[in-house]
Amino acid sequence: MTNLMRLIDSPIKRKIILLALFSALIPLLVIGPFTFIYFNKVIENKVSSTIDNFLTIVDWNINSFGSNVENLSNDIFLSDEIQDYLFYKKTDAKLYRLETSSLENLNNITVVNNPYINAIYVGNANHGFLKVNRGEQNLKNDIYQTIKKSNIYPRLLHSEWQGEWLNGSNTKLVKGANQSLLYGRNIRDLGTKEQMGLVLIDLDPAYFDNMFKNSNPPGDILILDGDKILFSSNHSFSSSQVAKIIQSREKSGTIKKVMNGTQYFFNYHTNKKTNWDVVSIIPYENIVREVNQLRLVTISLLVMALMFSLIIALFITRRITNQLSLLRMVTEKMEKRETVVGIHFNNEDELGEIGNKIVHLYNWNNDLTKRLYKSQIKEKEAELLALQSHINPHFLYNTLNTIYWMAEKVKAKQIAKIAINLSKIFRLTLNDGSHITSVKNEMDQVKSYMDIQNIRFDQKIHYTITIEPEIMEESIIKLLLQPIVENSVYHGLEHQESGTIMIEGIKVADGLLFIIRDTGKGFDMNEVDINKKGYALKNINERLKLYYGKEYGLKIKSEIGNGTTVYLKVGLKNDGITHNNL
Repeated sequence: MTNLMRLIDSPIKRKIILLALFSALIPLLVIGPFTFIYFNKVIENKVSSTIDNFLTIVDWNINSFGSNVENLSNDIFLSDEIQDYLFYKKTDAKLYRLETSSLENLNNITVVNNPYINAIYVGNANHGFLKVNRGEQNLKNDIYQTIKKSNIYPRLLHSEWQGEWLNGSNTKLVKGANQSLLYGRNIRDLGTKEQMGLVLIDLDPAYFDNMFKNSNPPGDILILDGDKILFSSNHSFSSSQVAKIIQSREKSGTIKKVMNGTQYFFNYHTNKKTNWDVVSIIPYENIVREVNQLRLVTISLLVMALMFSLIIALFITRRITNQLSLLRMVTEKMEKRETVVGIHFNNEDELGEIGNKIVHLYNWNNDLTKRLYKSQIKEKEAELLALQSHINPHFLYNTLNTIYWMAEKVKAKQIAKIAINLSKIFRLTLNDGSHITSVKNEMDQVKSYMDIQNIRFDQKIHYTITIEPEIMEESIIKLLLQPIVENSVYHGLEHQESGTIMIEGIKVADGLLFIIRDTGKGFDMNEVDINKKGYALKNINERLKLYYGKEYGLKIKSEIGNGTTVYLKVGLKNDGITHNNL
């Protein structure tokens, strides 16, 4: 538990590397053994299926072989010549003729159709003959008596009509054969069913060699009759051992068994006609050799994959920790209130995006703080200027009203009009000390200003004001429109014989839009820096951006001879001010 807590509290670099290792190792350790076990089973089933198919073919060949021998014994059993030969008991010329015709009959049967037959004996207690097909006659004198004294005779007596395979006997009809296949059968009278004699067929075991000669059998093949080996492709196996392994089992199947210290894979099949067992024996190591090679290759690939995963983990860890190191450096600079410059995160991952956002927000916040500080300084300077030029408003109002009434008294209408409009402008400018006014007040201030200018220029400047009624009571910061109209008069229309100023105000999705057009002389936008064209315009633009945000402000379009158009975008809120930038 302590080690686990230590791992949890370890640096993130080590955590990522260990996570990559565990992510790769745990699936391999869980899936690997089950995969190899599954592959072993698949290979076993595949080999077993292949051997079963082969043993089925062998079984068919043995059936064919057994059927041929049985058919041969039937031919002998049903031969009239052989029946007459065995039934005749005298020793005379007729017996010789019967024997000759019986031999000719056997010769036609064996030589042409059954080359694997070594010899055939037909006889009884009275007489008999041995037809040798291959090799040299082994038994001389009275063959019947020799057979009668052997261990195969009782088995022949107990056979009724069918023949019997008599393997394991020392009785040999032909010399030189280490082991012969013997098939015997009683010959009975078809009418009385009494035994007339017997037939013994000696077959060459080399038949099995020819059977497997071109078949390329899987593993070692044994053909057993009980515990006697009839055929073996490898003579290193004991018939008793193999018989013990497969005895008391089903007619066919698969067994894994250790024999002589080695594990073998046994497939066996019992032939129904002869009751012989055909057994395939393969060392288990040969079967799983491919799986073991696959296991070695897989383990090698897994080790390579693990090393590759470790390299990738180190690479990714380095990428992540590099970003984290930069982030730590940024936080240290932020803690010391230093400017973050020259630090860039990789935007290809989330960590880099977060880092760049933090740097951007921090620098933006620093910039806002500086701007706020500057605005506060400007505000203090403005207050100082106001104090320096402070004049009692009541004194100014009273003075302007006195001028107005004196002008009325002497019937100087123009002077009276100038005085009253100037009084309005002064009152709207002061606005009771608030920097927030309404659109209606701004329009009244523009009208008063234009009325004074028209008195001055003898009504040569025409103006129109088109404002949507629903925005007249909206709140905005003061002194936005009058300075722009004043700019149009002094820079555009003052030196012309006549001119027009058009003011429009509409509500848009994100605020109010005012458009001030004049028919003045205009100017070349490429030659004049708009930001430096007049303190009033620059002040308005800065105030709008400061109070409402960077998307608000002032834009100018002008062309020589076609006048100037000013677009003024103002924010819209209940108090008339947004503080996004503060």
